[in-house]
Amino acid sequence: MGQGSPSLQLQARFAEGNIVDRKAQDILFSDGITVPFSRNDDAIDTTSTLMADAKVDRINQPTLRTPNGEVVRLDSMERTAEGWNHEEVKSGLSVKDKHKFDALVSTDRALRAGVSIEDTWLVHLNRGWRLGDLDLDLFSTENITGSMSDPDMVQFLADTTSKLAADPPPAAALVSGCWGCPHFSNCFGQTDNPITDLSKPKQESIAELSRHGVVDIADIPSGVKLTKGQRAHVELIRNGQPILNQDGLRKRLDEIQNPVRHLDFESASFAIPLHADVPLWGHVATQYSIHLESGTGLVHHEFLVEAEGDQRRALAERLIEDLGTEGSIVVWSIAYERGRIRDMAAWFPDLAPQLNAIEQRLYDLLPTVRSNVKHPGFHNSYSLKSVAPALVPGFGYDDLDIAGGGDAQGAMNLMMRGKIAAEEVPVLRERLLRYCERDTEATARILQALRDMIA
Repeated sequence: MGQGSPSLQLQARFAEGNIVDRKAQDILFSDGITVPFSRNDDAIDTTSTLMADAKVDRINQPTLRTPNGEVVRLDSMERTAEGWNHEEVKSGLSVKDKHKFDALVSTDRALRAGVSIEDTWLVHLNRGWRLGDLDLDLFSTENITGSMSDPDMVQFLADTTSKLAADPPPAAALVSGCWGCPHFSNCFGQTDNPITDLSKPKQESIAELSRHGVVDIADIPSGVKLTKGQRAHVELIRNGQPILNQDGLRKRLDEIQNPVRHLDFESASFAIPLHADVPLWGHVATQYSIHLESGTGLVHHEFLVEAEGDQRRALAERLIEDLGTEGSIVVWSIAYERGRIRDMAAWFPDLAPQLNAIEQRLYDLLPTVRSNVKHPGFHNSYSLKSVAPALVPGFGYDDLDIAGGGDAQGAMNLMMRGKIAAEEVPVLRERLLRYCERDTEATARILQALRDMIA
């Protein structure tokens, strides 16, 4: 993947979104004329021509331009007696605020472009639909026009319009949206302990931090109102030393039974699944990695399904074989692995007794660390990729071509959708195997580091 190319996760998200959009056009908007994707000027001219033709009742992918040059492309517009209705398609299973904001921003831009929009409808996937049900039941719709007058929405639209038109662009300012934003360093520069590592403070504290120009946790003034937990994290960063609860850690580690295995799943997840017994966006395990602790080191087992066909049972049977019948199975954040095992038990009732027994042996290493180890190198995160490098110096994922769960799922999605060239599939499969292997190596290395702490 070349520099600047979208990630595998983003490519897969686009692919699923495009599938949902096409389904909506086929099922709900089939009476419309679709504006071809082309240069903005051409698409805008085509849209204008279609809007002027009274015989055209619906336009799909209409493209509009506001007086200040903003270009917006809507999903669909349906002609009404007095103007148009705007219908926005989302691949989610419910209406969320971010979907409303996105749809209503498009409505606002359409209004600014001179189009009379009467109602805005949000179209989303029907959570209860399953493969084999009537296509007409795939989507649900909700009229969100009333949200245009919501005070937060009114303020948001006014702010974005003024800031986009500002010349020069407004200076960066610390706001609540900075928490979770991947572009923090672009606005404020690189820092060892960015303020966004802190659990999000209340709005008044964020405003105070912004006034002081604070971007690093170590620079927070003593007078800023913080919770007890936030203040403890500030002190952890300033002291620079980990805090260990040895007694609590020893008690938790004593619960682990030999032989010890480490397990990690990766999965695929489709907006419109490939199997009738899988819900929309449901996860289907596609690979696993197992590390077995032995007297001579770690013994590795792995399985990765082929992109074609239904290999769920093959994975389940191999999993049962590779996990044996005794000893603890160490995972990081138990809900995900438990969910995949329960899915398999539901799909294959004859394997359920063995899979249920496997579930009972799961041991979650995450709460063991969270309850007993505080480390400035965690950056206030207990994700595997934050904890492992801090507790195991030199360990990491930077040498891998696939280095995150999002890209692993994206890769599998794209392969199963047939979006990867045949010659690239073996390379991508190897990258998936090495990534999943690294995750179970991580839990094994973390567990050994914890044992060393109480030795």
